[in-house]
Amino acid sequence: MIKIESNKENNTHRILLRPNRSTSWRLSLFFIGFITVTCLSIGLAFAFLGATLILPFAGLEVLLVSVCVYLVLRNSYRQEIIIMTQDKLRIESGIGKSEKIIEYFRMWSYLLVERPAHPWYPAHIVVTSKGDRVPVGDFLTDDEKEELVVGLETIIDSFNKNSIISD
Repeated sequence: MIKIESNKENNTHRILLRPNRSTSWRLSLFFIGFITVTCLSIGLAFAFLGATLILPFAGLEVLLVSVCVYLVLRNSYRQEIIIMTQDKLRIESGIGKSEKIIEYFRMWSYLLVERPAHPWYPAHIVVTSKGDRVPVGDFLTDDEKEELVVGLETIIDSFNKNSIISD
């Protein structure tokens, strides 16, 4: 998901990037509950028939599925915020909150779109400044990456027009 906000008064642009969330926490808990009931029912049925060794493996399966669902959902709350002003470019990234903040001078940074050699592979959007390379929006779909590139180009063009007018 891409959300672009512009503040014309102080010429600031904010771009919020988030991956698509395929499900909610509530629905995932329902799924885990369904898997738990199913696996433990089968495990208990086998335990009553004398195959008690299946029960710990059913519990292990439920635990493994729960951990995997948690990790996938946690990763879906990852976000990146790109804040651009006339002078600065700031990239904040993290899960739920800003855990990593990178700040560059906007005039010394540029946007690089690395197209893949084969169409099966995704394109990469990289912000580069003074030899540093920061990938942006790796979790976005190809269409969202194109939308991000167009939005960033529009913002950069507006900054360039403003700097020409003010000179």
